[in-house]
Amino acid sequence: MDLNSLYSKLYTHFGPRGWWPGDSSYEHFIGCILAQNTRWDRVVPVIQRMKKKDILAPEKYLQLEHDDLAEILKGSGTYKRKAEYLRTAGAYMLSQGWNGTPGSVTTETQILRDELLKLKGIGPETCDCILLYVLGRPVFVVDAYTIRILSRHGFCTKKAEYEEIQELFHSGLTIEVELFKEYHALMVECAKQFCKPEPRCTDCPLREGNNNP
Repeated sequence: MDLNSLYSKLYTHFGPRGWWPGDSSYEHFIGCILAQNTRWDRVVPVIQRMKKKDILAPEKYLQLEHDDLAEILKGSGTYKRKAEYLRTAGAYMLSQGWNGTPGSVTTETQILRDELLKLKGIGPETCDCILLYVLGRPVFVVDAYTIRILSRHGFCTKKAEYEEIQELFHSGLTIEVELFKEYHALMVECAKQFCKPEPRCTDCPLREGNNNP
């Protein structure tokens, strides 16, 4: 099984996932940062709170004092730190001309990635989520679910480096934004339903003989 057939099996079983959740790029951006080490169901109410206050855009929430923004982010885990991360990343995005649309940022992808990774609180996964889901750049997002599934199917070891795993996707697939979005979402769904810490292999769509497209 290669990465293309793995994708076909997942897509056939789960169908399109329509990720990233949210109605706008502003929601996607905030979600990328608030979802760090936090369940998504804890992030949703915070985003809804920000939406209600009409402060989703960086130029709006940056007008708030740090403590006021942190208070709004309560419930999303380490909310005081995330307020700092959100302010720093938001200011950077504005410096790049971002206005909520992918095309508003014209800086080359590798430069964006290098600069985002220098920001406090922005690691490779968060950085690549922003690049893929917010700015529409074809950069594959690797997370713990990806590593778990790939290592169990012999694509890599459990201790493989982030960039090593990312390169598997970049070299093994067509470089395409929508494909990368869908693939990442399908991997998450498969890990949540089947490829758990204690795997449920019997009914998994990736099991040999199951769900052959």
